[in-house]
Amino acid sequence: MTKQSRLFRLGLVSAVLMIIAVVGCTSTEIEATPYDREDFTPVAGPPPFPIIFEGKFTVDGEPGPAGQTIYAEFIHGGSPRSTTFEGEYVQVILGPVSMADLEYGIINFYLGTRAGDNVKAEETWNWNGVEKPTNQILDLTFPRLPKN
Repeated sequence: MTKQSRLFRLGLVSAVLMIIAVVGCTSTEIEATPYDREDFTPVAGPPPFPIIFEGKFTVDGEPGPAGQTIYAEFIHGGSPRSTTFEGEYVQVILGPVSMADLEYGIINFYLGTRAGDNVKAEETWNWNGVEKPTNQILDLTFPRLPKN
């Protein structure tokens, strides 16, 4: 057996073993997601680009304190939580995940946590689609801080 044929066999055996490993590790069970609801229809095709919100924020007319949690939500999707700086927030990243988000998507902004107390901002944002990830400056006004 030549060196070339041994290398070919080794490559073929490696490829077969890799395919077996991938197929063996693939689960047929589908894990539930927060979007597994009857009214949820996922966005068709590749996901739309997100908007990355940042800006100033006030609480009861004063610059908001550092260390607060801020996030945004659509009808079905939500942003990761971001931590504020003194009077500013950054990196609130959100894109639609459902057809309802695309068609009727009004984005709401909150201080606090989803599971605990949260305070809704006076401002909202109407989703209008973007051609690339887009930074958007939007100052937010909150009537109070969330209760701890």
